[in-house]
Amino acid sequence: MPQKPEIPSFLTYGINTKTDDIGFVHVENVMDRKSLHNGHVPAHRHEQIFQLCFWTDGSGTYVIEDRLIEFQAPMFVFIPARVVHGFSVSSGSDAIVFSLASSYTDTDPLFKSTAARTPLVLGNPEQPKPTPLMLTLMQAGYERYRIAPETSQSVIRGLAIAILGEALSLTRSARVPDESAAAVRIRSLIEEHFRDAWSITDYARALGQTPYQINTTTQAAFGQSLKRLIIERRLLESKRLLAFTIRPIEAIAAEVGIPDPAYFSRFFHTFSGLSPREWRRQWAENTKDSLLTGIPDNTPA
Repeated sequence: MPQKPEIPSFLTYGINTKTDDIGFVHVENVMDRKSLHNGHVPAHRHEQIFQLCFWTDGSGTYVIEDRLIEFQAPMFVFIPARVVHGFSVSSGSDAIVFSLASSYTDTDPLFKSTAARTPLVLGNPEQPKPTPLMLTLMQAGYERYRIAPETSQSVIRGLAIAILGEALSLTRSARVPDESAAAVRIRSLIEEHFRDAWSITDYARALGQTPYQINTTTQAAFGQSLKRLIIERRLLESKRLLAFTIRPIEAIAAEVGIPDPAYFSRFFHTFSGLSPREWRRQWAENTKDSLLTGIPDNTPA
């Protein structure tokens, strides 16, 4: 049986290693690389890069994890590191994109917050439209980087903080609480071990806390129990693999730490409302344009 494709990961789209013009930041128009993608960017992710994208022209479809979003410019999208995303846009569409290394902004309270770990879309029917200020700041960053990329890092970082702060103020409280060191560590431990058979006690021991203390910390920081956070991380990874790879369901079950396929099917149905097979079939029907998913049309259900 041939090896199943993985979800592609890039520094910026189409680039796997650093080049002379990509350091802590990179700014471009999406159509600067039209020859590479022609407006159709299959699902992929950036392990250490987050992006702010402001669509100034055109329309199309975005895929962000398990969401499909039809859009008409203007639209703003914030994509944290490791989030699977892609798009297919009409002729004449374009956007300004800021790409920044997450390590370059993690010291800022805004980017350390829970809010900055979640994708954000402004301009679709369910959300407010991006503001003229956001467009002005994105354009200023593009011009600054175009003229002097080698001295633009701190300028783009500052603009990115201002733009994300403005975006968050439209959708939630302008005051974004700082994540505690313990909350950051919990998030990291979940990312490292959600596939493993770690109990709540294992997580608590790694953090030097009791199970009660670690659940109190997660409730305060995330509004959820540690168990629920682990479940949601496993469910997210399950959906990624069902949507963007052609791995068989039993292999996906093992990948997310549930080696019993029957138990995995019950787990998935409980928290998504569909069996893995039904969910994959429904996703395939909703994303018939294989340019978005990046996988063949003959994907097994």
